[in-house]
Amino acid sequence: MTYQRYATVYDGSGQIRFALLTALYLEELLQRHPVSGRRVLDVACGTGTLLAILAERGWQVTGFDASAVMLAQAAAKLAEVPMPVELRQGDMRELAQLLPAHTFDLVTCTYDSLNYLIGSHDLAACLRGVARVLVPGGLFVADMNTRHFLAVDWGECAFHEQPGYVQVERTHFDPAANLSTMWLTGFIGNDHDGYERFDELHIERAYPNDLVAALIEAAGLKIEGFYDGFTFQPPTDTTQRICWVARKPLCQNY
Repeated sequence: MTYQRYATVYDGSGQIRFALLTALYLEELLQRHPVSGRRVLDVACGTGTLLAILAERGWQVTGFDASAVMLAQAAAKLAEVPMPVELRQGDMRELAQLLPAHTFDLVTCTYDSLNYLIGSHDLAACLRGVARVLVPGGLFVADMNTRHFLAVDWGECAFHEQPGYVQVERTHFDPAANLSTMWLTGFIGNDHDGYERFDELHIERAYPNDLVAALIEAAGLKIEGFYDGFTFQPPTDTTQRICWVARKPLCQNY
């Protein structure tokens, strides 16, 4: 299982920085691609950092994640937020069955969460669910790791050490399947009392841009933006992360 024991050290391991950067970028994105309402769903919300920031900005926030442990971390973080918060556990492929239709003005799915859907039918199901829960005119913002990043830039071995936690990552990319497999081993504790070890397996698929675009359009969404991540420039051959921005047409009520 992914994001179980890791969830308890996730923010402290430095991952929280991505959510902070995403919040800044999202604010700029919404200036270019505005929405009229203030109801947001964050799919694969993790420990809820982005939700907390959006709630502080006046959004009515809902978080959705498969990991109960991640959601517990999010609940603790959001306990002091003055705006109402809803957290739901479930599979992102089943959004259409688990959440009410025509509810959200904005749906986000960040930190390459869509890459974890390693079958194109799974990605298609998630995108159809996103389209269903959006109100007509609502906006979808997501990012995905590129093949270049997974195959070239993501190193085969990485080591992170900080007080109370040590992390080792071993990664292999299968070019035939376009799959990146990371074996994550964490050690929680200290030199005096010892360390607790946990192991997780993380698998991401690299999707061709034309396939992602086709699946977004097939779900009934219209692409408005296709950016080199955290910029407003078009992607290049060496882009590491792509931001997709798509809108549900006003005339669609499915």
